[in-house]
Amino acid sequence: MKHYFNHGVSAYMYWNIALAEGGYSRWGWQQNSLITVDTVSNTFQYNPEYYLMKHLSHYVKPGARMLQVQGEYDDVLAFQNPDDSIVLIVHSGEEREFNIKIGTKVVSPKLKAGSFNTLLISL
Repeated sequence: MKHYFNHGVSAYMYWNIALAEGGYSRWGWQQNSLITVDTVSNTFQYNPEYYLMKHLSHYVKPGARMLQVQGEYDDVLAFQNPDDSIVLIVHSGEEREFNIKIGTKVVSPKLKAGSFNTLLISL
């Protein structure tokens, strides 16, 4: 799958950090959030969006460019940081080996089912 994102975006804001179970905002419509709060048991749960934002905000540095990705996987984001390091963020629905080729370098990590994985590759 090919992705072309070179929008020059310099910031991203996630509107709902936390919502009660069911995901209804103060405006009354259902939405997703980074964290779901169970108001009955006073507990919370991190949602997949939380982990995606955690990986993006930690590894993708200011000034990074989003890169084109080609291949059979569609849950991959790639960025090149200002120091020329490459950040790959991969979501895997099932356990599998993931083959990545960047230039002449090949990396083949084994990804766990239901996981977000970040690979930081120095060129």
